[in-house]
Amino acid sequence: MIRIPHLAFGLCVAGAACSLPAYADDDRFILRLSAFNPDASLGVDAAGAITDGTETATFDDGASFELGRKWRPRGSVSVRLSERQRLIGNFYDYERSQGRTFGGGTFDPGESDLAGEPVEIPEVTADARFEFALANLNYEFAAVNTPTFQWGVGLGVTHARLETRLDAASTATDELYAESASLRWKRSEWSPGLHTRLAWTPNERWHLSLEGQYLDARWGDFLEEKGHFERGGLLVEYRITERVGVHAGYDWFRLKLSDDFDGSLETGDVPDVNRLDYAGRLTGRLKVHGPLAGVTIRF
Repeated sequence: MIRIPHLAFGLCVAGAACSLPAYADDDRFILRLSAFNPDASLGVDAAGAITDGTETATFDDGASFELGRKWRPRGSVSVRLSERQRLIGNFYDYERSQGRTFGGGTFDPGESDLAGEPVEIPEVTADARFEFALANLNYEFAAVNTPTFQWGVGLGVTHARLETRLDAASTATDELYAESASLRWKRSEWSPGLHTRLAWTPNERWHLSLEGQYLDARWGDFLEEKGHFERGGLLVEYRITERVGVHAGYDWFRLKLSDDFDGSLETGDVPDVNRLDYAGRLTGRLKVHGPLAGVTIRF
């Protein structure tokens, strides 16, 4: 049996709870500024076949490189156009430089079967730099739109810039001149992409969202190579006041590119073989992922 005083007390508590300030997720403009600490890895695979016209041999090999972590700025913006429509933009980048020095010293054949005097080995210094930047702007329509849950889908445009630089130089010795070489590879293009977002607001303070994008390099002039880009992000936000909050999350993206190659090698020094023909595919994979944290501002 429920007593009247207890019932009255319960109604009072419920009324007080309803009177607490509720921060509706209907802000016209949301800006998130974050510090992103990604870990990056780069993988390269080559597979194909080589033939002399009679015999054929296949090859399949690859290598991966850990590029390491580095703090980077990251930003996102959301503009509400109507109850169900938004424009959502993201920007993030990654850059890493590495330098290595190897060689140097003297090789002395000693009393081995190798004849000759000691040979001075040149010192080689190699400096590599990798840069990747991605910006996208997506139109989103909320297929599901409730006070606590949203599911939005949409289309957008993505701009990506990739650049790799390698500089190598060797010192001079008594027998060799100093040498140097440089390699540059750069792409900076646009492409359309797909977008989706899930958002959950359990109360006036907390907000959780899961966002993803996908694009295929063949959809636009993004790259000459075949490939695709995938990105996913998880964000948890706590609103300190109606306009200011803090957030933390995890972001992940992967870029996979492949390109076909073919050619021939003249083999005049090999008996009964004049030429070797080869063909295959070279595939590169860039994966960047890591935690982020920052401040949210709403207007």
